Amino acid sequence: MEKIRGVNLGNWLVLEKWITEELFADSDGAMDETYLCKNLGKERVSERLKVHRDEFISERDFEDMAFKGFNAVRIPVPFYLFEDVGPYIHCYEYLDKAFNWAERYGLKILVDLHSAPGGHNGTDNSGICGIRTWSTKQEYVDYTVQVLERIAQRYGSREAMWGIGVLNEPMCSDTPTGQLMSIENFANFYHPVDLELAKQNANYTLDFLRDFYRQAYAAIRRHMGPKKYVVFHDAFELEIWDDFLKEFEGAVLDTHNYLMTPDMTVFKERNQGVYEAYLAELGQKVNAVARRLPLIVGEWNMQNRADGLESITPEEKAQLYTAVADAFQASMSEALGWFYWTWKVIGDGGRDDICDDAMRCVSHGWLRF
Repeated sequence: MEKIRGVNLGNWLVLEKWITEELFADSDGAMDETYLCKNLGKERVSERLKVHRDEFISERDFEDMAFKGFNAVRIPVPFYLFEDVGPYIHCYEYLDKAFNWAERYGLKILVDLHSAPGGHNGTDNSGICGIRTWSTKQEYVDYTVQVLERIAQRYGSREAMWGIGVLNEPMCSDTPTGQLMSIENFANFYHPVDLELAKQNANYTLDFLRDFYRQAYAAIRRHMGPKKYVVFHDAFELEIWDDFLKEFEGAVLDTHNYLMTPDMTVFKERNQGVYEAYLAELGQKVNAVARRLPLIVGEWNMQNRADGLESITPEEKAQLYTAVADAFQASMSEALGWFYWTWKVIGDGGRDDICDDAMRCVSHGWLRF
């Protein structure tokens, strides 16, 4: 199998405000897709999302991705992909187009379910900040499984289909990382708007997540054969999945790696040497798992907070970014492949957001493969 050199289509069908700030204009301070929809109302948000979805990603982007050397795309989709639910506007027509374009330009697609009813991790990329009630109602879990089955039924036989990711970045309460990244801590960064709803927030266990994974796998396999993959996110615990994954034919583990968290919590100095040493150590863990299990890195990028980044020369910046990107790729050299986050960034979230923009990173020569 050809190694995956992929890119995410973040902010197309699942919004992230920092990528397109202007999309959230006049929305009464909405920070996520839920409140963009609620605050604008169905008619206005339908019009705004149609323009965004038509223009943010088009056939030209797929042609350009293939031209730049990518061979796959990971497409985040919401749980309301197929039908309007509450204030949300469905978007399956655009995923239909994506499959047509991908097949035209020889790209594979990983469809990744990025949100779940009730919220499953409390982040903005789950569609609602500070809310995690997905595990509290069986109907929420059942609906999630039904959406995954519909994805498999509609697209499972398509030539471009590489796999389906069953849920993006779940966070369990009884793992070491999950305890650090609990909803109580995340609410300090992703503030809930509805404080009464936030009282219903609940953590879920690793056993709960694995049971959901089993249900999702069975539903997907009813319509999609094992030569196409079912992808399970590692819930930020890379080394606990060996026995579980071996239960399933055609299952792949997904892990996500960024420098953002260690930049903020671990490093005393932040520079190229520190990053290369950190990524070399990370690579020992990632590649060890990749030798035992089918593994992809579904999200990564060269974004960093190096000391003095604002004042270094363009040449120094190019050297830093290229070194970080090369070190990241070495850290996952034995994986099935990777997907850069993300293809396109329009906004300026107060960072050097060009590092999140694969289109420009390749053009600058920083991302090379």
